[in-house]
Amino acid sequence: MAPTLPSGDQSSDQDNWDNGRLARKRQLLTEIVLRNRLTALVVDGDTTCRVLEQLLLRSYGVQTQGVDNGRDAVTLIASGVKFNLIIIDMILPILNGLEADS
Repeated sequence: MAPTLPSGDQSSDQDNWDNGRLARKRQLLTEIVLRNRLTALVVDGDTTCRVLEQLLLRSYGVQTQGVDNGRDAVTLIASGVKFNLIIIDMILPILNGLEADS
């Protein structure tokens, strides 16, 4: 006897399965982030980009801090604040990403 397909639309079943997998992966990632209290510094001169980057990270439970130029990023790091992740735009006012990395 030939195998039968699950009832309903096969593509919908696959989409539901994929969405369930993605939801479980997102939940696991969020639990890891919260357990480890991960932090990120977002350095971007474009306010919209910076806010969107921070919102995305926060949706996973990452605590974020944002600044709009490289000089403020360097000052913040030099003050002793620690971050698990730093996202820095290469084109910034005052001190660009490459200069700030030095």
